[in-house]
Amino acid sequence: MAIVVPELFADAANAAMDHHMRIGKVAFDATPLVPDITTCGSKIHFPTIDRVATGTTMTKGVDLVPAELSMTDNEAEIKQVGSAVRVYDKDAIQVKGAVIDSLATQVGEAMADAVDKSLIAEMDGNAVYKVATTNADEIGFTEIEAGFDVFGDDVDLSNYQIIINSRLRKSFTLMDQFVKADYSFARSQNGVGDSDGVLGYYLGAVKVIVCDNDTYDSTKNECKTYIVKNGSLGIITQKAASTEEQRESLKKATVISADELYATKLLNAKGVCILRKTIA
Repeated sequence: MAIVVPELFADAANAAMDHHMRIGKVAFDATPLVPDITTCGSKIHFPTIDRVATGTTMTKGVDLVPAELSMTDNEAEIKQVGSAVRVYDKDAIQVKGAVIDSLATQVGEAMADAVDKSLIAEMDGNAVYKVATTNADEIGFTEIEAGFDVFGDDVDLSNYQIIINSRLRKSFTLMDQFVKADYSFARSQNGVGDSDGVLGYYLGAVKVIVCDNDTYDSTKNECKTYIVKNGSLGIITQKAASTEEQRESLKKATVISADELYATKLLNAKGVCILRKTIA
């Protein structure tokens, strides 16, 4: 007899994954751009249109020279993320209701962590902009501003999001520019945080997201902060999370497993700035 209804368990695990995912929500879903990836292939190609259009001062009688459309190929490998739990027959009688919900939540959160870590690895390995901070586990207003300076005159802050490690939460809650009502851009609920890991809005516009998935370098004992421009990170889902059961008769147990196929890519290497004490 099945312990869970696979379709319902998969839905619950998917919901938990979506809720727990932090960095994955910063990435844009490029799946509709590559419809074939849902049915085949171990690698995918994120289509990125190059900037080719330029403004030209026209001269009477002289034709404009059209630029040709150009696209850069960004190849990424399909990854499989999964999680499994074993339920023994002697415990199965208790695996009902809230316990099943807890299992689905644990599976979903485990897969969300894996996707977040994949996106962090993409930024760590490919981001062009990096700014050094004075301290390993603290960050200040001037250092964050230095991070935004690398983007030049692209000053529309609504196009950016900040990802921090939880060790830096105190730096923000003690930052006047983030919490003090005297500053017109400081929102009233900044520093309170919500269930999606949003601590508040830097300068009233930039979402500050708290995430501990690979945002701390345990070797160098320092935090990593990311300023991410919208559209710089991409994620494609080849197969949404699905669930199945496998009977282990000799163990008198049932394994409940779930997996998902996806790919991640940093599409714009100049769309991310990493702030940390040690700059390689």
